[in-house]
Amino acid sequence: MIEVAPGTATIRTEYDTEIAAETLEHLLIDQVLPRVLSEMGALVTHASCCKIADHCALFIGDSGWGKSTLVSLLQDCGHLPLSDDCVRLDNIAERVLATSTYPSLRLFTDSIEHVGIVSSALTSVAAYTGKRRISMPDQHPPEAVAVRAIYLLNNPQQPASTIRITPVSPAHACMALVGQGFRLDLTARHRNISFLQQAAEVARKVPAFTLSYPREYTQTNTLIAQLLQHLETL
Repeated sequence: MIEVAPGTATIRTEYDTEIAAETLEHLLIDQVLPRVLSEMGALVTHASCCKIADHCALFIGDSGWGKSTLVSLLQDCGHLPLSDDCVRLDNIAERVLATSTYPSLRLFTDSIEHVGIVSSALTSVAAYTGKRRISMPDQHPPEAVAVRAIYLLNNPQQPASTIRITPVSPAHACMALVGQGFRLDLTARHRNISFLQQAAEVARKVPAFTLSYPREYTQTNTLIAQLLQHLETL
């Protein structure tokens, strides 16, 4: 049982001792915490985020669409991963600032082998998934980072034959943010209105693009090179 009291920022749990500790941790930090933050007024989205120079790029897509793999590939090029699952977005003046709810990087075995992560850095995510959690170095920026671009990933079940980065409208980006947003009470009308307004403001300020690419590890170097080149043009 999980009791949530957003007004006091309190989460209380009662659970069977047979539940694995990593499964409970995954439930609390990946599912409950983002929804509590959302109920308290934050715009929290299911996305990955990586700091590149003095800005960051946000990657949005369903689970299993490659968000974590993209962040790990960027990390392998020397860029700082902020989160691979959950990001808080704040509209400050004419900027959008991204803050990770907690630093995370979780990958399936094939991605781990491709990136070359050693087994000593891995722990289980939860009993019901084959993903492994990668230990993150204690080097994350204490402050939020301005978002330079939002990338909407293509469905890997409908693979692209080439790498394409295509602009999308603010309306399209807004609905993607809403679709991937964390919510606790879907019946709270005032929160629904505020949530939509926050997402629309983010979409107005930050350019958004679809990022379509083949899910083939032989093309990852080209993918990252084109992505970084595109960011430099913004």
